[in-house]
Amino acid sequence: MKRRVLGFLAALAMLLTVGGPMMTARPLAADTIYFTAVNDNLCPLNDATMPFWSGGSLYVASTMFSSYDLGLSYARDTSAQTAVLYNRNKVLEFDLAGGGANNKLGTYYSARAISRDGTVFFPLAFVCSYFGLSYSLRDTSWVPLVRVCGSAILSDSQFIDAASTLMASRYYAYRQSQDPGSAETPDPQPGGETDPEEPTAPEEDRDAARVRLAVRAGDDAVLTDILDTLDRYGYRAAIFFDPAALEGRDDLLRRIVSSGHRIGLVQSGGTAALDEGNAVLRRCTGTTTRLVLSDRVASAREAGYAVYTPTLSVSALGGASAGRVSRVYSTIESSRGVVYLLLGGNETTADALPSLCERLRQGECSVRSVSETDCA
Repeated sequence: MKRRVLGFLAALAMLLTVGGPMMTARPLAADTIYFTAVNDNLCPLNDATMPFWSGGSLYVASTMFSSYDLGLSYARDTSAQTAVLYNRNKVLEFDLAGGGANNKLGTYYSARAISRDGTVFFPLAFVCSYFGLSYSLRDTSWVPLVRVCGSAILSDSQFIDAASTLMASRYYAYRQSQDPGSAETPDPQPGGETDPEEPTAPEEDRDAARVRLAVRAGDDAVLTDILDTLDRYGYRAAIFFDPAALEGRDDLLRRIVSSGHRIGLVQSGGTAALDEGNAVLRRCTGTTTRLVLSDRVASAREAGYAVYTPTLSVSALGGASAGRVSRVYSTIESSRGVVYLLLGGNETTADALPSLCERLRQGECSVRSVSETDCA
């Protein structure tokens, strides 16, 4: 009898841990708070996009699939009461009124989407399986983390460790917003850093101006000002460093990674310097990068790097800060495609950036970090 019990427990352990993401054995309470993340980006924590369980399935907001670098787009037809997720190869249309889904090729599925207060939520496991994405549900020191991955660099444990400061800040801010007396204020972080208030990432409108943002790293103080501004507006960027300038900047590099920004390298010589830069990144952040700015495109590509070629550079526009902002915004607004923007990491940029971000926000422009898929 004892042997049969032990055998049953061993089989149960395998079912819970092998061949899939680390999910809890049964759904958590309906009012459970969750962190959400896409690849190496920690998403905003708010009620409007909070995951929930329904019918034994975990549901996540449409923004998790469409507002980050998963290669998916989202469209909703309110008159037809449908919601669609799609990429270059596949389409998945959900019937919000009657339930069910189809692939527009005659195949129908029982999975359904749910609309709550204007936001559409999709069944996590079904959508990830359909589009070939991975997902996980992991414990953290505060609340569970729901993570969807398509091209993540960090493992779940590495991501949770790197984003721990940001998680703590967002969790306490969320609790305070629910009940000002319910959560204690966390201890200040070294350097007096606090998590900026970040708006929910918008779904990308194909008719809106779209920006893929990159910044050349300057000195720590200037770059910190630039990051503070970007975080305040909820914008993400790729920050490009000279490999030799990475040493001794561990805290800043960890902040960049844990805040959802990307790190790239500037190639000024051979690819050996890029490899050395990645060794530094691996040591202090647990990550590496393939993003590079380079005049030696052929050699960089041969070494396996993705070369970023901006279509608009602030330094090429000249003029005073106010004039530069107007010209940059006008170029973005009039563009019919994606603008690949590179900003210089200097005091002039740091001073002008709040004005540019405000113009982009008012113009409802979509601003995201440069990724490897944006590179030729």
